[in-house]
Amino acid sequence: MKKILLSIAFVMASLTSNAQPNPKFAELENFMEKMGIEATYSQINEGEGIEHRVKRSFWINHTHVTHPDEKTRESMQRMRDSVEAISNRPKIMAIDSIRRAFSELARNAAESYQYEYHRGKNDTIEYSIAFTKEEGDSSTSWKIRNAMAFRYMREVGRFHYHNTITGTRGNEYGNGVYSHHYYEDHPLGLSWKQLKPFDSEGFQRLIQPLLNDALKQKGVKSFPIHWQHDEGYKDDLAGGLQFKMTWFTDLDEENKHTGLTTGTDYVFPIEQEALALYVHHQLDSIAFAYVNAHPEQLYSYHKTDRYNPGSWAHMLSGSVHYHTKEKAYELNCFRDDDGFHLVSITTIGELWVPKDWQKLKSWVNGERVERTK
Repeated sequence: MKKILLSIAFVMASLTSNAQPNPKFAELENFMEKMGIEATYSQINEGEGIEHRVKRSFWINHTHVTHPDEKTRESMQRMRDSVEAISNRPKIMAIDSIRRAFSELARNAAESYQYEYHRGKNDTIEYSIAFTKEEGDSSTSWKIRNAMAFRYMREVGRFHYHNTITGTRGNEYGNGVYSHHYYEDHPLGLSWKQLKPFDSEGFQRLIQPLLNDALKQKGVKSFPIHWQHDEGYKDDLAGGLQFKMTWFTDLDEENKHTGLTTGTDYVFPIEQEALALYVHHQLDSIAFAYVNAHPEQLYSYHKTDRYNPGSWAHMLSGSVHYHTKEKAYELNCFRDDDGFHLVSITTIGELWVPKDWQKLKSWVNGERVERTK
């Protein structure tokens, strides 16, 4: 497995070397990385080039202490202010760096927009900036409240910050969201019509040894997935479905939709958290390396550092062109009360996910068969 990872990583590095965002964005993001502001990253190959997306979010908090004794309250508040000043400082520095970077970027941008409103303890900041793909292209922009949105741009950066006062204590919570996406010219020069379907079988052969090794560890189990709906069957989110990706509406196609989803749910018990995180990180590395080694395939990769509670997060999606209604592959992860889940599924047609699917061995036209543990 180590040899596989190293060889794929080498190919990945050589193919991604031409992905060059604006250096000022890269400098800003490196600074936020040093400030401990976590990033989520996505890489998508479904259009005229490869799209890269970076997002960083943070909170700036100020809480007010309540205590019946005034001196005690003031002493506790000073301690609280001191602690929060330390924790908030990197985020305030990040905002200052974003202001400077966006002002510098605006000098050469196709379009830029800056809005700030400060009154008392209410703050709103909206920065948007965009660079076109080339002169005379079809890029457009439009205003949404106090922000600017862009379409068909080569590179776009945005920062939103809003501070609010909530609760009877008047605690202050400021949420900052930085996002940056840019398009890399396709390394093989392929157009949208020339891209090939994602090779789900080839990818699964790469990850299967890792998953098989995990199944040998204490408490780790796998369960088959079989979700099927045939032509004419009706169901909705108010009934037996948790999630539904439809190609056509019932009115348009008179229920001519069908769907078959098969795969495996790998479940790590709560006490095997370290193992679950290790396998997750290895799968993430393999997925990132694979998509960069195969830029001819349709994919959507999303870096995830943890198992999200409640609902699954997409690590990797691979498909043929959406309008063909052929098969698609997904690798997902999430945390539930019973443990950590890694879900590897292939869908032919429409993806319909039944409610409480973690308890099911199969779901066919609403008929549920429970898992045996």
